Amino acid sequence: MLTLFRPALFVSSVALMVLAVLMLPCLLLALARESVTVGGWLLAHILTLLSGGLLWSSCRAPVAFVAPRQMFLITALSWLLASFYAALPLWLAVADMTWVDALFEAVSGITTTGSTVLTGLDAMSPDILLWRSLCQWLGGLGIIGMAILVLPFLRVGGMRLFRTESSDWSEKRLPRTANMLSRLIALYVGLSGLCIAAYILAGMSVFDAVNHAFATISTGGYSTSDASIGKFGPAAHWVCILFMVIGAMPFLLMLPARHWSPRLLWRDQQVRGLWWLLGLTSLLLAALLVGEGREPWEALTAALLNVTSVVTTTGFAGEDYERWGPFAVGAFALLTLAGGCSGSTSGGVKIFRYQLLLMLAREQVTRAVHPRAVVSYGYNGRPVSAEVLVSAVVFLLIVVASWSVLTLVLAATGLDLVTATSGAATALMNVGPGLGERIGPAGNFAGLSDTAKYALCLGMLLGRLEYLTILVLFTRRFWRG
Repeated sequence: MLTLFRPALFVSSVALMVLAVLMLPCLLLALARESVTVGGWLLAHILTLLSGGLLWSSCRAPVAFVAPRQMFLITALSWLLASFYAALPLWLAVADMTWVDALFEAVSGITTTGSTVLTGLDAMSPDILLWRSLCQWLGGLGIIGMAILVLPFLRVGGMRLFRTESSDWSEKRLPRTANMLSRLIALYVGLSGLCIAAYILAGMSVFDAVNHAFATISTGGYSTSDASIGKFGPAAHWVCILFMVIGAMPFLLMLPARHWSPRLLWRDQQVRGLWWLLGLTSLLLAALLVGEGREPWEALTAALLNVTSVVTTTGFAGEDYERWGPFAVGAFALLTLAGGCSGSTSGGVKIFRYQLLLMLAREQVTRAVHPRAVVSYGYNGRPVSAEVLVSAVVFLLIVVASWSVLTLVLAATGLDLVTATSGAATALMNVGPGLGERIGPAGNFAGLSDTAKYALCLGMLLGRLEYLTILVLFTRRFWRG
């Protein structure tokens, strides 16, 4: 059993020490401002650093090969512990914050969901605002690594379609895996820097630019204002749109290479699918707003900002789109279930799975007309195996089942049907705002019961870790091994 847990505990120790390091800028900021949060930051930093150090010293060992069972544990345990310890500064430093609220805020940050229980962000201590953004930034980087290096290896939900050499966790492939990780980190940091600079040029202060850049490139959606990105002008909105789209594209295709070209992005089927979805839906809603009397450019900006925010699961609120009418509300409810590309920071079902379903639908139509027809599947110029198609269908069935169960649990806590249904969807899809007066774009999750918040925390983790990564831990076969 120790052999099974050792790699998971070792990776978790590294994650905790990274968290402890990220707490230092917040601690220094609190010290510089002589804030009352200094004591909470210091205690949280010490507890996190000691826990990570103890795990590292007791579990360090050379890793030549990682088995699938160990990888499931590594993924689940590291995210659970990171969420738990990320909640400590919020619990210890924010006045009157309960543990469940701190945990909800931390899980929402680490999973880049963006749902919040906090109000009065404009007057909140800057160190707390920075910590929320840092959690999302770190979570976004973890999501990219998991989607490229881990999930294809685990054959989760059709992700085997994107398997690379770095997805093979054998002894011979580990050096290439390390090289891939270093390049991904460099790209992620570089894009974050570009986003900060663009926001500053768009008129944001340096502090606002840093926080919003971290939340944008990670498609997380935390803001420094209760008005979210809507507080800032059109220039900042277009910067936000650009980098939300970048965050929702496959980072593997953006890695610098000898023969890299922007055409590589357009050749990818899921990238084209994402761009078509964003463009057509935004134009449709922009036409709706123009019909209500808005200027065309203003309507296009508002539509594209909010559509991109929901589809990429960022969750920034440009404005309350529930005021756009029933058609717009219905459209955004459906867009909540979309998601970005595989290998990006976004959540949701992912574009490629819908494309695989369309392939299956076309096959059924073809066979209805020509029963003996032989239909072959291809994706990005590569054949698609039956295993990948079955995995994608099973994944979607699990999504529907999880959504149904979580909706019933939320409804049992006294929430109305719209709030319960949209709350379950926004948690599992890692989007952020739901629908209705309580958790819609103009509201937050503070008024929900503790039971509802714990259930939503589980939903956010399930959706972020692609469901099977956690659900497999509750099976007997996993532990019998």
